[in-house]
Amino acid sequence: MATITIYVPDQEPIALALDGYEQVTIGRGPDNDLALNHASLSGSHAVIHNVDGVFQLQDLGSTNGTYVNGEAISEAVLSNGVRVRFGAVEAVFEDETEAGSDFGTSSGGSGYGGGHMAELAETSNRPADFKNLSPIEKVVKKNVLGQVAMLVGVLAILVVVALVVLSAMMKAVD
Repeated sequence: MATITIYVPDQEPIALALDGYEQVTIGRGPDNDLALNHASLSGSHAVIHNVDGVFQLQDLGSTNGTYVNGEAISEAVLSNGVRVRFGAVEAVFEDETEAGSDFGTSSGGSGYGGGHMAELAETSNRPADFKNLSPIEKVVKKNVLGQVAMLVGVLAILVVVALVVLSAMMKAVD
């Protein structure tokens, strides 16, 4: 049985058995088989074709791309354990029928039965051309007047402390 589990940020994972479908469309638009509400997805982002039990992934010219194991693709054949990314949405393809696979078995792997195993990545999989799709611009303004006022305040405190110490020393001498 072949499944794809999609991990949309801040949502519950979505697992879909692919064996019964000739194709599954994925995107933000409501006409997709898997309509996912995430800003990094295009309206029609990608499609998974089932050709006699072989699952082929095709990017549909999406803005933020489709990636298989960190590599940008236009088309790719999916195999057991492959990590897929649609824009910023992560997914894992699992195919229990593939020969020689121990993915999800008790002897190892990280399938449904044993929970997901995670390790820290040594490098980022974020593509170099990744665009932040936030509608809110990040504006950083330096407040020069505020910085000058802070510096004057710190100097005034230091002068007061110096005067108190000097006054105490003069009284001690008398």
